[in-house]
Amino acid sequence: MRIVVQKWMQAVLVPVAALVALYLLPKISHAVFIFLMAALFALLLNPVVMMLQRARIPRPVGVLGVYLALAVLLVVLVVIAVPPLAGQGRDLVDRAPDWYEEADVWLSGLQDDLIQKNIGVNVGEEAARVAEWLRGRASTMASAALDLGVGVAGGMITLVMVVIISFYMLLDGRRIYQYLCRVLPGDEEVLEAYLFGLQRSFTRYVKGQFLLALVVGLGAGLGVWILGWQIIGVWPEGSRYVLLFGVWAGLTEVIPLLGPWLGAAPPFVMALFYSPAAALGVLIVYVVVQQLENHILVPNIMGTTVGVHPLGVIFALLVGAQVGGILGMLAALPVLSMLKHTMDFFEIEFSRAPWFADDGVDGDVAGSALVPESSGSGSELTGDASGGVAEGSALAEDGVEQG
Repeated sequence: MRIVVQKWMQAVLVPVAALVALYLLPKISHAVFIFLMAALFALLLNPVVMMLQRARIPRPVGVLGVYLALAVLLVVLVVIAVPPLAGQGRDLVDRAPDWYEEADVWLSGLQDDLIQKNIGVNVGEEAARVAEWLRGRASTMASAALDLGVGVAGGMITLVMVVIISFYMLLDGRRIYQYLCRVLPGDEEVLEAYLFGLQRSFTRYVKGQFLLALVVGLGAGLGVWILGWQIIGVWPEGSRYVLLFGVWAGLTEVIPLLGPWLGAAPPFVMALFYSPAAALGVLIVYVVVQQLENHILVPNIMGTTVGVHPLGVIFALLVGAQVGGILGMLAALPVLSMLKHTMDFFEIEFSRAPWFADDGVDGDVAGSALVPESSGSGSELTGDASGGVAEGSALAEDGVEQG
């Protein structure tokens, strides 16, 4: 049954739908965010499932095997990495009084230098004022720590829900693909090329971010370890926490904009308790790592960036943080890159005909106005010389395939 919506009805329905969306979106934003994260996770694992299908493994068995393999990998990482990380963390906490004593000695030496230079600044009194200010903010800091703990617990629950929903999305990949073919404009060949390019842009971004986090973590840990060499002797104590600082730098690297600062803050503050020279050495290490990342690693590992104006990137990060916190910030840039791919693929045009006049196209041609002019091959539509619809043709059976 064909239903034609007149333009005067569009003029009424579109504003009403926008108002309803603005009213409902704040109330369902968390649910939308969970389903969006689940869709991204399923899109990341779908190439592996498709590879298992090509090996004649049924899709349900392949999906279950992929999730079991991920669970085993997570357990192995926890068993291998958590004990040394926890040991270094406990050692760091146990040595906190020693750090305080070293800082007190350093402040005493600084006070003597100021007295010799006739500079009338009492370092002890200033330090006492700072300590008093911190004690006055103790309740606020405790409340912030409690909120952080609640946020972490909520994030873990959200992560479990994302995994469960993504599992069902992968199982129903065929039906989801058929639904997208019905609601998106264009014939099946064009949609295969579009979905193939969409998944390819997302998986490339995730792989690039993973490699960047790995390289930055190794670089930061190696730099702190070098500072503790006996021949250098800038910060001997720092070499005891190489693994902790390296893992922290790698984890924070995936947070856009704020990641490098968060990664460098703990070792810099701890080195400052030891001596200004140690803090300066740590600062130099992290600046060198970031310069190597920005000028060598990003162009070669990432290949291409999101391709969006920096203001758009900042706006997307703020929206992601508002909706989903740190997880929302992590999902903002992949979603933005996929949105850009969509806008580049579909050339959307709006009719300029008068509201109460004929559009100039009949019903059979109206739908084709939304289809891009070039729909001959997937390689032309996705910009991939070796891709093409030939690679994406298998998507008609079970969903999107990785290139």
